[in-house]
Amino acid sequence: MSIRVERSEVHPSKTMPGRGPAAWHTRLAGLALVVGPLVWASSFITKPEGMKDDEVYAYDMITSVFYLLGLFGLASVVLAARATGDRKGKAFPIIPMVLFPVAMASSLGTAPYETYKEVPAWATITDPAWPLSQIAMFASAVAVIKVGRWRGPARWLPLAGSLWLVVAMVAKIAFGDKVMAYAFTGWMLVTYTALGVVFLLRPEAARS
Repeated sequence: MSIRVERSEVHPSKTMPGRGPAAWHTRLAGLALVVGPLVWASSFITKPEGMKDDEVYAYDMITSVFYLLGLFGLASVVLAARATGDRKGKAFPIIPMVLFPVAMASSLGTAPYETYKEVPAWATITDPAWPLSQIAMFASAVAVIKVGRWRGPARWLPLAGSLWLVVAMVAKIAFGDKVMAYAFTGWMLVTYTALGVVFLLRPEAARS
């Protein structure tokens, strides 16, 4: 009587696919990231000179919605990939995703008016959702780096993109509005738009 012992593998011989968003999800978010930030950047370049601080630039308000849609796509991919961790870590992308629709509504509610004094109270009250969403994206980007489930550009570009306000303000103080507009556009190109291209061409980069 012979006993046959077969070798079992503790670790699978083939690399298991990472968990995370489907390829179509990542590519759709990538497309939104490519288009949204650049559409909004165009409002800075085309802004008429001599506008007063209390004047509403409708094109800026409307195009900012495309930017927020791009970030919504990014946050949704971060959530699906659990790139900020499991359990409590999921709150990092969820918070901005809740804030984005409120910020979009505030922008669209402001767009039809010529001055900020004419803007209805509800649009003014909801306006803080805009900066809060950007702070939330910064916190989410830091968490992505700390958790380390993403590798390469996907790990670092969200943080770089979230620093756009610092870059824009420094450029504005040092060189004025016109240079700031081009600095902002360039920054979007090498951060969020570049990340969008990565998602479009290599959706597997968003998988853990």
